[in-house]
Amino acid sequence: MIVTLAARGFQLLFAAVVLGLSVSLITGFGPTSLGGNKDKMPESTLIIYGAFCGALGLLVSLIGIAACFVEAIQGIIILALDGLSAFFFAAGGIAFAVKTGVGSCSDGRLSLDTYLNKHVNLFRPSQLKFTNDSSRKDIFNELTSRCRMVQADTAFIWLMFGMVVVTAALSIFGKSGKRGGAIV
Repeated sequence: MIVTLAARGFQLLFAAVVLGLSVSLITGFGPTSLGGNKDKMPESTLIIYGAFCGALGLLVSLIGIAACFVEAIQGIIILALDGLSAFFFAAGGIAFAVKTGVGSCSDGRLSLDTYLNKHVNLFRPSQLKFTNDSSRKDIFNELTSRCRMVQADTAFIWLMFGMVVVTAALSIFGKSGKRGGAIV
């Protein structure tokens, strides 16, 4: 039970990080109603899906923690929640990995062949954030920051997936001794 609680605690922590990063990326772009061009929005559905994964991870980890103490929700309910969330986290991890690809956010140049320029729609900041006085360096720094946030989001979604697999395995194989024990 202690190992399950620790795994659920890590799952809760990773879910909070994913939700925080995704919400920060969403709010960093700015609302389209205030002048943002909807056609030039970044890959908002991917980032919104990241927020969904974070919220789902929080919910499942809290229910999993409660299941350690409440016998009524142990067993098949927790296994079903873990299986469903593992599916959503794997889908999110794959989608983020495919969209972001592999590259360095801190290349230091803004030419057409760099990682940042190839994925500019994913990392694009709000058009409202910068004025005509904004330097090219400010915009580049914002792109670099958002790039790192998306890469961190990808990593933490995969970590959440790993924790869900661990907790599902603990639920299946966590029987204690001769009595058979409860599935937690």
